[in-house]
Amino acid sequence: MMKFSRFALLGLLLTLVFSSSIMAQDEAPAFVVPLDHAHAPFLESYNFAVAQGATAEWRKMEGVAVDAVNNKLYIAISEVGKGMSDGEGEIQLAENPCGAVYMADLDADMNISALAPVVIGGPYDESDSANPCSVDSIANPDNIFVDSAGALWIGEDTGEHANNMLWKWDGVELKRFATLPAGSEVTGLHISANGAVFMNVQHPDGVNIYPYNRGTIGIVTGFAATDAFESIDVPSGNAAHMVVVAAGDYQVLGRMGSPIPNAIDAARLGQLDMADGSMDICNNPDGNMYLPVNEEGSQGYLYTNYECQPGGMSKLYISQNEDGLWDVIEGENVDLIAVGGTWNNCFSSVTPWNTGLSSEEYPFDTIDAEWQDNYAAMTDYIGTQANPYDYGYPIEIMPDSIGSTVVKHFAMGRFSHENSMIMPDAKTVYQSDDGTNRILWKFVASEAADLSAGTLYAAKVTQDGDTFHLEWIELGTGNDAEIAETIAAMDLGQ
Repeated sequence: MMKFSRFALLGLLLTLVFSSSIMAQDEAPAFVVPLDHAHAPFLESYNFAVAQGATAEWRKMEGVAVDAVNNKLYIAISEVGKGMSDGEGEIQLAENPCGAVYMADLDADMNISALAPVVIGGPYDESDSANPCSVDSIANPDNIFVDSAGALWIGEDTGEHANNMLWKWDGVELKRFATLPAGSEVTGLHISANGAVFMNVQHPDGVNIYPYNRGTIGIVTGFAATDAFESIDVPSGNAAHMVVVAAGDYQVLGRMGSPIPNAIDAARLGQLDMADGSMDICNNPDGNMYLPVNEEGSQGYLYTNYECQPGGMSKLYISQNEDGLWDVIEGENVDLIAVGGTWNNCFSSVTPWNTGLSSEEYPFDTIDAEWQDNYAAMTDYIGTQANPYDYGYPIEIMPDSIGSTVVKHFAMGRFSHENSMIMPDAKTVYQSDDGTNRILWKFVASEAADLSAGTLYAAKVTQDGDTFHLEWIELGTGNDAEIAETIAAMDLGQ
């Protein structure tokens, strides 16, 4: 989502033996996992998949969405460039800085075999300094979601529009539903079963109109995703410094740095407590996971990711009142120390069994001689030397009466998780991998509604025009518990 580079070096010498042998101070650490280790598919997922022939050429792979009614899968490609347009390898496209959304048909086994673009950004005009990507189409699609009628909602993370926008595409017409304040991107796009549209404002400019001078968590009231609306204009004047929606009203549920109502520990939204007692505030609210507790969907827990390093999550209990507005009853920041902290919590999804699924983005694929510096912020957060193999996974979360149960799913692979989307079979998961020269992944759980064990796959691409045909390379089958034991047994060289 946020566009900053944390990309791995591919020249790592992966010939080290996984052991606790003593090595010289300037050499690579002894805990680097060689590609012939039994758990290499899950701990060195990117490097292992490349070695097996997976296509590592995708540029800025973002949100994943499923249309369970029409059996379709959507994947947002924020920018078509670098490995996708360099004229080499399996993917050879014309560069498109505005990006595109791709679609695939799901077969009876929830498999996809071909991807083709359906909503294309642009055209691109570099002479237009404010809006190089046409304002009449998408620019750098990121968050995506399919509503109950099968319409695709597309949120932007772009510097190619003066203001980021939220769009709705019904398969024929693309309509602009919302525009965001200057400097911010659309995050947290989530549509509940009853059509409530959640949307966050991430890292807005400080000169925006209050309350939009900080990151906000919010919801559209007086509107359901399937309601009709007229496309709104490109913002100007004051409208460029606030949230504008085509129908209903945008209600702010919380601002970063503001107190959480009735929090046991007087916590603030976005708060990250460091081991030395200091506190940071993350201004980057990202994925929303709304877990309703009643049939009407009018009460439930809203989990929100903080996209920082270290990362975080908040938990708010919200309830819709008689006026259609939402009350924030109570909440807390999620205690993540038990799982070693989390890293750059990005987009998210909700499982078919009503738990949240967060994502750790931008771990370092290469564990090199600078690994301690790379994870210094995490070490400061947890108060002990961070193990780099602890980061880069999906994180399942569910509420307790006090606190939350948090589980990292090591069997789903360690890479730059943008989004993991579970298919209607409650077993198959498609996972996007954000960055440059990345990979498309699939995970198939061994048992339905249980992500703790399964088989990891990576896609090899054969291109035919604008269509990508996919061959799924099986990387390995594993389970969380055994992989966690391998990580815990590593010698950190301290």
